Amino acid sequence: MKTILSGLILLICLTSSAQKRFELFYLGGNANFPDNTTAKEDENKDISFFTNLSIPIVLKDSSVWFTSLDYQYDSFNNTFLTSEINRINRFNIHGFMMRTGYIKRFNAKTSLQMLLIPRYMTDGKAGFSESIQLGGIVMYEKVKNKNHTWRTGLLYNNELFGTYLVPLYFLDWKISSKFKANGLLPIYGKVYYEPSEKLNIGVHFIGLTKSFAIKENEQDYYIERKTVDLSFFTKVHLFNNVFLEARGGYSLTRDAGLYAKGDKVDLSLPLAYVGNNRTRLNEKMEGSPFAYIRLLYSIKVD
Repeated sequence: MKTILSGLILLICLTSSAQKRFELFYLGGNANFPDNTTAKEDENKDISFFTNLSIPIVLKDSSVWFTSLDYQYDSFNNTFLTSEINRINRFNIHGFMMRTGYIKRFNAKTSLQMLLIPRYMTDGKAGFSESIQLGGIVMYEKVKNKNHTWRTGLLYNNELFGTYLVPLYFLDWKISSKFKANGLLPIYGKVYYEPSEKLNIGVHFIGLTKSFAIKENEQDYYIERKTVDLSFFTKVHLFNNVFLEARGGYSLTRDAGLYAKGDKVDLSLPLAYVGNNRTRLNEKMEGSPFAYIRLLYSIKVD
């Protein structure tokens, strides 16, 4: 326990001098409300549940070995363009993700983060080898001053639709005593007002792309799941180290394209494909309003 607590203190120093809390664990859920007239009223829903546990361990050279474990469950409707595989009327998918690796501190101002990201993304029917994905992140960090930290780097993942590369930029900026901004662009970001340590209010966006192995009628497919959410949010201190975060807004994109296994692009970037000649097998899913709630446990470190 002493090693873990020491790791928490050092990790926070490495990741952001302005950050006063580290999230150890959270549990939450999300519900979208799509307008899909082809689905039955009682089945017209898009829900997800998720949880995370993060554990940093300090090493002898004062660097950190960081591990984070995530699980997510999604359930949503499906409408096909052809009748060949119309048994899949609803997708129920599971995502297990680990981020683990080394955070090397060079001095008080700079560090290097190198994380491996193995993932198991499946509907529970697809084979193990079809559901495994491997990826990683490399980021260089610079602490400009006590109110401003940035990182830059690259995310790689061998998604089921092909190689996925994302240039990354992290920002943790205390704009004033009450206004702050942070995020890992283009994946997520928020700008918020913090009248006290017990309350945050602001705007939030998230942009995610994931893929899941699907098996039906002895045939292998995959889903490319894209989410772009824009919302207002609030985070409230409930008691001790427990917080509640709630968001409400609109999913500009909440799509899940179905493709045959092996139908890939040459290269995927956040806003573009290179060599995309795939044949989509289901209808495009439109954006919709959503509600999100998360209960989290975080440790304060001064």
